[in-house]
Amino acid sequence: MPTNTFFNLPEEKKQKILSAANEEFARVPVEQVSIKNIVENAEIARGSFYQYFEDKEDLFEYIMTLKIGNMQQNLKRMVQKENGNIINIFINVYDHLIQVGKMRKNNKFFRQIFENIKTSDNIMFIQKNEMNKKLEEMLYGLYSKNKEILNINNEAEFRLIIEMLSAITRRRIVVSFRCKDLNEARDEYLKEIEFLKNGILR
Repeated sequence: MPTNTFFNLPEEKKQKILSAANEEFARVPVEQVSIKNIVENAEIARGSFYQYFEDKEDLFEYIMTLKIGNMQQNLKRMVQKENGNIINIFINVYDHLIQVGKMRKNNKFFRQIFENIKTSDNIMFIQKNEMNKKLEEMLYGLYSKNKEILNINNEAEFRLIIEMLSAITRRRIVVSFRCKDLNEARDEYLKEIEFLKNGILR
């Protein structure tokens, strides 16, 4: 998270930094992001950047939090709404991220992130993110609510189901950004979920 020094900046200066960061993160994968480009476009000294953020990943986490909203709180609401049903929760996650990503001002940014998701197997994109560990713990903690409705024998198999759902959901989000018809993209996602639920053999 940003330091207090960043939060105490005038709003106009904060927005200029975030705008420069958005432009750079939308340009290339996170690994290739140039702090030099960010500080030049934001018209701040490189030393100032490190007074505001630990590194570019720290800045990226903050921007993702702003764009996606409080995912932890959203996930808690999804868990309650779906009574812990892991499949329905992932469908809700898909819908939430698509809703955020389809906003025109975010579209280029999210397309870059999802098209380069191969750089991380992490549901929230950055492995370093402590919040993500809490999100994973929350999902893994749903085993007891799902062991009666899923064809699983233990927690290890439940974790495997979560990994499969994560992979399908991430890939389908990427596909949705290349598809003109979001309803069609969602239908294809739900079809894939149905295959996962019912199996592919007659």
